[in-house]
Amino acid sequence: MSAPDCDFTPAPPQDTLGKLLIRGILLNDSDGQRQVDFERINVLYDNTIIGYIGIAAASLFFGFVTWRLATPGYAILWVSGVLVTYIPRVVLTIQYNRKRASEELGPHNVLPWERYFFLFSIVPFIVFSSAVLIPFGENSAEAFLYYSVILMILLSGGILAYSTSLPSLFLFMTISMIPLIIKSLLMQEFLFTVLGSTLLFGYVLLSKLIQRTSKLLLENISLKIANQSQSLTDPLTKLGNRRRLRLRIEDFIPVSERRNDPFSIILADLDHFKKFNDTQGHNSGDELLIRVAEILLECSREQDFVVRYGGEEFLLVLPSAGLEAAVVLVERIRMAVKEQTDVTISAGLAMHVKDQTFDQLLERADHSLYRAKKGGRDQYVLAHAV
Repeated sequence: MSAPDCDFTPAPPQDTLGKLLIRGILLNDSDGQRQVDFERINVLYDNTIIGYIGIAAASLFFGFVTWRLATPGYAILWVSGVLVTYIPRVVLTIQYNRKRASEELGPHNVLPWERYFFLFSIVPFIVFSSAVLIPFGENSAEAFLYYSVILMILLSGGILAYSTSLPSLFLFMTISMIPLIIKSLLMQEFLFTVLGSTLLFGYVLLSKLIQRTSKLLLENISLKIANQSQSLTDPLTKLGNRRRLRLRIEDFIPVSERRNDPFSIILADLDHFKKFNDTQGHNSGDELLIRVAEILLECSREQDFVVRYGGEEFLLVLPSAGLEAAVVLVERIRMAVKEQTDVTISAGLAMHVKDQTFDQLLERADHSLYRAKKGGRDQYVLAHAV
């Protein structure tokens, strides 16, 4: 007999509580890369908030220099241009933080926001660098030195702020430094020729240095994610453990009630697992647990949260799923386990109701599981309504 189809799609994943849940832990290399991208882009946008303060201060200071050494008109025009062209990127940052706070952003959809950040940075960077074109007349040398100092300070801050996004960092460094280098070389004075040559050397050196710095930073982010994942992962099945469940479920019920979005849970237990272990050996028992975990993931939806709850006990949290949807899933899981392994499973199902804690929901599912075991195993029982 062929294995049952484990496609389970009774509820669409769009705009559901499932977005608040992570299915499992770094299940493969692509999942791991998405986690790293999510973390580094979060750092990019977090650092940007401080960067706006630096840009505003630098713009106002050099605007004052321009007012004194050129004309008030040029000062007002340049400062206004810089501040206005930064507005879209400020709005982008606000939108990002709002979406992140509402859990609309995650490892699966964050990457385009790095491209948005890059594109929204081009115009303000160019406008800021246009300061080298302001005619200062006989005060050109003095203004140029002021601008060079300001730019070097901003560049130091930019390397720290944009270090998790090499495209954005190279964009900032190139647009900022290249006009300055060209301007200094065109001034045809020994002092500024030396300055331009030094800046060119610094540009080449920084280009190599920031790649190494970014690589080290990404390695640190990867290690952080790996350490967090290990503490929240069952080492045998690679499913989430009870600690991960508690972290993920903390805000889940309030959000569910606020959105009036029901969810169900399935508490499943392998039948006669101790007997299987005693007769087949512990290695075979471990292999069985791994295979059952794979079946649970294969049969559940992307937004469902699968946990190894105990020794041979598994818990599934099903966002946006009532009891009917949970019955469809548990029956397919029961048949898949029965046909693909040498054991059967029993399960208790319960749907969350208003003003009920997660522990109370678990207790109802556990009582149903007990009834399924007592009733002969290889079956599921629905929790009584409360």
